[in-house]
Amino acid sequence: MTPEQERLLIQINEDFDGFHDVVNRNLRIKRMPTGASFRLRDLDKYEAFLNSTPSDQAAFMTTGHPDEIDFFEQLLMSRIEFEIAEEKSGSITEDRVARNPGSYRWEPGK
Repeated sequence: MTPEQERLLIQINEDFDGFHDVVNRNLRIKRMPTGASFRLRDLDKYEAFLNSTPSDQAAFMTTGHPDEIDFFEQLLMSRIEFEIAEEKSGSITEDRVARNPGSYRWEPGK
């Protein structure tokens, strides 16, 4: 392998890692599950599923192919892992405040 080819492979891997990090951060997941049901074109579908209500998620899980259900179960677990890590980090983000406004409300004089 030439030095130029090696440099290009390193750049491709770095670009992919950066894209992967952005996807995980935007979906608020620890890691993207892989498997037969993963499709890059379905990122919007994954986001809609993760942001839906638990009852909508449960209804969706009864209608899919077993491979698809397994993938979405792993996606939910990845979201849970992300939220646990976020809670343990102690950092206060805008998303965290938006989800729990009562916990972060501050009123002067109280």
